[in-house]
Amino acid sequence: MANVSSPPKFASMKYRVVNTLGTGAGSTILLISDKTAGGKKYALKVVRKQEPEDEVYVQQALTEYEAAKKLNHPAIAKVYDCRLKKAWFKVKGVELLLEYVEGKTLDEIEAPELGQLVLIFCQVASAMSHMHRRGVYHGDLKPGNIMLAKNGQVKLIDFGTAWVRGQDKHRVQGTPQYIAPEQAVEKVVDEKTDIYNLGATMYRMFTGRFAQQGILKPGDDRKLVPPLKINPRIPGALNELIIATLSLDPSKRPASMFEIRDEMSTIAKGMGLTEVDLKGADEEE
Repeated sequence: MANVSSPPKFASMKYRVVNTLGTGAGSTILLISDKTAGGKKYALKVVRKQEPEDEVYVQQALTEYEAAKKLNHPAIAKVYDCRLKKAWFKVKGVELLLEYVEGKTLDEIEAPELGQLVLIFCQVASAMSHMHRRGVYHGDLKPGNIMLAKNGQVKLIDFGTAWVRGQDKHRVQGTPQYIAPEQAVEKVVDEKTDIYNLGATMYRMFTGRFAQQGILKPGDDRKLVPPLKINPRIPGALNELIIATLSLDPSKRPASMFEIRDEMSTIAKGMGLTEVDLKGADEEE
């Protein structure tokens, strides 16, 4: 009898493509239905190497799979399997079998409620703390890489720019409005840069503004408007936490994502919020 708890694999699947979920740099995401498992749905990430410069996308897909194998957290989207596509013994692409999350990314949700955002970031901080304990650093946390499912579950996605402890880092990775100064200049990706990325993401979601318009460099002068001045409904403790995460000096940011997780939990409790209060993506509208 088959082990029903075993993760799905390409080798044991017969699937049909339902539709295209989206396209990104070097990849296409398809919604597929597994005909051997009662039509269970998955996301299929397809990366094709058509030009030599596409090799970077192949490597990102392999990194995403390697990082995902180390993780097991309910707020992290799963990557079940990886399949290399070859022609004449050369790699021509990669396919990743992903957990299908039916919902929206944070930047697709219109006017999310304050309390809902607090609960979402409680789960994000918990997931990031888990990642860091496993030696994985996201490197590109932003609203577009955080999903809220219809059932209210938060999911971190897209680990193509992640850094796994022990790997070499050779290039700058991240998004200009969320990247830490040392991340851009020194090609660093670590717990402190992820904390900065989280702070920039929270700033964006709680205020509607970017903490920065582009990449900053260590030593740059930045006038950060406190979130509380933009959104007076933000709790004082949350205002202070966001400001601390966005310190240009890494040593002045919170010590760990675990510390942020606990602080976010305290803020949620102070607002009278519990996990069961988190609504699904459809309910947010």
